[in-house]
Order: sequence, then structure tokens, then C-alpha cells
Amino acid sequence: MSFFERDFDQEIPEEELAHWLAFSHMSGPGIGSQKIKALLDRFENMTEIWKASASHLKSLHLLNDQTIEKFVTARAEINPFDLLALVRKSHTLALHFFHPLYPARLRNIADPPLVLYVKGELSPKLVERSIAVVGTRRPTNYGQRLAKSISKELAQAGALVVSGMAVGVDSLAHWGAIEGDGKTIAVLGCGVDICYPSSNKPLYRAILEDGLGALVSEYLPGTKPQTWHFPARNRIISGIADCTLVVEAGASSGSLITAEMAFDQARNVYAIPGRIDAPMSIGTNKLIASLKAQLVTNVGDIMFHQGWLTTKVEGETTPTIVQLYGREREVYDLISSEPVHFDYLAEKTGMNSGELSATLTMLELAGVVSRLPGDWYARLEAIASI
Repeated sequence: MSFFERDFDQEIPEEELAHWLAFSHMSGPGIGSQKIKALLDRFENMTEIWKASASHLKSLHLLNDQTIEKFVTARAEINPFDLLALVRKSHTLALHFFHPLYPARLRNIADPPLVLYVKGELSPKLVERSIAVVGTRRPTNYGQRLAKSISKELAQAGALVVSGMAVGVDSLAHWGAIEGDGKTIAVLGCGVDICYPSSNKPLYRAILEDGLGALVSEYLPGTKPQTWHFPARNRIISGIADCTLVVEAGASSGSLITAEMAFDQARNVYAIPGRIDAPMSIGTNKLIASLKAQLVTNVGDIMFHQGWLTTKVEGETTPTIVQLYGREREVYDLISSEPVHFDYLAEKTGMNSGELSATLTMLELAGVVSRLPGDWYARLEAIASI
């Protein structure tokens, strides 16, 4: 069975999970996600790979001799079941690559984590419409205000805000989402049982204890923060999200790494422009000038470029984001708060009556357009302006 034909909703035995943890924890031999994918095309599961002899691994010609030697040495020093016990003791959820709660979008990046450790709520619905909001640790008053207000508005529009819980823009983005009655995901450069920096304990507790999202990491519980962890975790921040917004960034800001990773992951990147003589705007302005990021000045710009619309669903207290594509988006763009007639839409789109009727029906079902007597159509008032 090919790796890509495997069941992404399968449950696995405890022994198998323990060996996923072991491979995830083993950094020295250089057996990352791409090598694991290749090995899983030859082996039934991770337990078989873990127990394979050096000669068997050599015969596959997937790993070089040096990597196999390092693996065999490291394997002798790791007890997978000790790692599993550690995870259980810390009350942490360990999502292996095939787990149904492992974010599908993250699976598709070049180097996804083999295991994602989670505290809090992480579900497919939660991350369905999400945006990474990142920036400098030393924002100006301008950056502070925008990071919080834009994240708040995004949450109010129904988007999930993802960031790294660092001081500065990251923390403000999380708090903005919370103040907008939304939810947020913090991707950590340490174990999810460790609050770093310690000044963010109120934020850590709000996310975890108040059910306002999730804390996630690729590092085992108990892992302390290390300098080199943070550039690596940036690929997860951008990898979970639909798109990335850089609020304010200096010339060497770590948020530029996140933006580059998002760009490499074929995600939309947005940046807020700043004064040309402001040090904390050098990075964002360069992103815009390089055409790697689209200039945005408000939430409406982001919603428009993403094709996101917001609508109220009966029984829901917060808006739901609806994403329109193709013909649906084309027809929607021709409709305003002032009613337009079916014949006008047919003339402008060149669609036959059957296709146009079906498209309008889909827009009605999505809750973004209302049909009025006489074949007139208008946008619903509940829809946020884009």
C-alpha cells in the first residue's frame, strides 16, 4: 500500500503510537517525514520500521549507511514506551500523522511533524478557516494597535487566529482573537506543558482553561525552549493556516521566516505597510515590494483576497465563514445590497438560466444572498462588508 493510499482516520494500537513518538523524538539520525513516508511504502507500520535490522534497511536503499548506523545507535538508547508514559502523565494528546485530528493542511507541507502534541481543542472544523498573524517581538504603538484590532476583527468574522505566543505581535494577535469572542492556536517552541515566555501565563491559561483554542508543538512534553526550536516551529504556524499576515517586522524579524515558509507552502501572504523610515516596517515593506506579500490595510482586504464571506447561521452565536469559488464568486460580486434582477445577472455573466439558477440557489443556501419577489436578488444585511 502506498503511503498516500493509507487511511488518515485510522486508529492505531498503543505500541504503534509509542514508535511514532520514538521516531518523532529521534533528531540525530536524520530520518524525517520524507524518509518515513518512503519507509512506510515498504513496511506495514512504524513498529516494523523500528524493529527492522540494519541489513534489512540497507537492502531497501532508502537510507545511507551513516544514517542507518546513527539510527541503530539512537534506537538502543530510547524506550518508546517511556515516551508514551510521559505523554499520558502530562495529559497531552499526541496526534500521529494519520490521526483524524491532525490538521489536513499541515500534512501537505514539505516537512510536516511526525507527531503533533496538543493541549486544548484542535478539530478540523476549528482550523477550517484560519490565518496566521505574526510580527516582531518589539512592535511600535502602530503595530500593537493593528495586531490586536485586526485579530479581533478576524475572530469576529469567524476566522481562527494562529500564532506563536511570543511577546509582541504574537501575543497581541492571540489576545485580539480572544477579545473578538473567537479561538486561537498557539504553536510553541517547547513542550505544550511549559509556558514560554513565563510572562504569557495569563494567555496560556486562557487558551487552555477557558477552552479558547489549543496549544500545539512538535516537541515532547517537558521539552524546554531552545533557540533553534523557534525557526522550525514557524513552518507549523504557516502550515496550519490558510494564509499568513505579517503585521510589523524589522529587517531580521523571525516573522519573515514564517512568511517565506507560507510562500513556499503556496499560501497567500499578506503584509501591512508601514512608514519607509520606520525600522519595524522594513521587513513588511520589503515583502510587499518583492511581490511575495499582498498589501492589505484592513480585514476586508484579507476577506476579499481569500474569497471569505461571513454569514450568520441560525443557532450560532458567532459568524461562519463561507468561501466562494468560480461562478459563485463571479455572481456574488455582481450583487449588492441594492436588489439586482435575474436577467441582469444572466447578461453580465453569460450564463444560461439553468446554470445561473443553480448558482443563485447555492448562494442562498450559503446564507449570503436573498431572493426577493420578481426574481430580484440582494446580499443579506448580516454579511460583513468586504
